[in-house]
Amino acid sequence: MNCCNENGNCTQGRDCPIRKQRAQEANEAFMNRSNGLEPDLLDDFAATFKGLIALMFVVGGITLLAFAIWGK
Repeated sequence: MNCCNENGNCTQGRDCPIRKQRAQEANEAFMNRSNGLEPDLLDDFAATFKGLIALMFVVGGITLLAFAIWGK
């Protein structure tokens, strides 16, 4: 039984079995999006801290370069 047209759009509304299958797949993908894995906050903090240190070195380097160029 095919209730979809050639473009893949259902023509029988909500009773179309293909539409129900697609909705079921979308719901399962939404529910399993994290696969039970919770983010590790300590790793996130460490990465943020490393990024902050790197940014401080870049800003410091640019500042020292500016002082060297203009000689103040």
